[in-house]
Amino acid sequence: MKFALKLTFWISVMLLFTCASILFSRFSGNSTISTLKQSISKLDSSSKSIFFLGSSRIQRSVNSTLIEDSLRDWQVYNLGLLGNTLAQNIFLAHYIKSLPGNKVVFIEFTSYISSYPETFEKAMEYLELPNFPNSYVEFLGKPLTPTKNYSFLEDLEIAFWKAMIQNQNAIKRIVFQDDFNGYHEIGYSPTNRNDVVSKESFLSLEKWQEFAQSKLDTNLFEKANQILKSQKQKEFNVVFLLPVTANDQVDFEGKIPAFNHLPKDSKWEYKEQFLKEIANPAHLENKNHMNSLGAFVYSQGLVNYIKANEKNWQ
Repeated sequence: MKFALKLTFWISVMLLFTCASILFSRFSGNSTISTLKQSISKLDSSSKSIFFLGSSRIQRSVNSTLIEDSLRDWQVYNLGLLGNTLAQNIFLAHYIKSLPGNKVVFIEFTSYISSYPETFEKAMEYLELPNFPNSYVEFLGKPLTPTKNYSFLEDLEIAFWKAMIQNQNAIKRIVFQDDFNGYHEIGYSPTNRNDVVSKESFLSLEKWQEFAQSKLDTNLFEKANQILKSQKQKEFNVVFLLPVTANDQVDFEGKIPAFNHLPKDSKWEYKEQFLKEIANPAHLENKNHMNSLGAFVYSQGLVNYIKANEKNWQ
């Protein structure tokens, strides 16, 4: 009897919030995924496209519209996703390689973690990647670690809280509009927030030089090098980006030696002047993420890098 009452309660609650989700979605604007899919579907053999792959740091720091407006020939896409690691981004790079036209893929140089966040799974469904998740398991070359099996009622409760968060975000989009600080489904998600008064989380030239002497993560280097070996001139090129912020500076230590071992033409090596320009607390939303001011400075740096190197990609 108690089970039946509890089940009835959760089903009723889910129906209520499903209806609310449908209502709010009518006022929350067009899906960024839909816009992205339409644009990618129009690529052809004459297209020239630049893609940015990474985590929420890429979502916050790469203003794809600003970059595209500053370039003459390229279409620019931000495919940043909450929680993505190098494993998911290299898998996405292989998908992009199969698209028509000339492609340049910028990949955030982060840890390589096989298990993927829910945002990645949802993006694969929206983008309609064939045979996912089997294609991802095949890419890894090993089975994924199984996740916990939830009971039917636990599934309902999890779905309820997800619906709650979605509806809260929908309300914020309606009420706050341009000041909404959440993340889009995928891609550039600007915010004007600034909750930081220190620049201690920024990468500095001194820290770069210090961590360059650390032990090389051979697995990280080899994973990055594998995608570089699949490059095709005037068709598919890869450039790695080292994050310029970290919650803990030690996070840089495990990545800088591997990054330094990559070929020079396959990475953006920050100049000292750029690192000084970006390292301003006013550019941060929080310790690990840029706000719109920081995204402006970082994206302008990307524009300069692209203009200096695009001749090598054409």
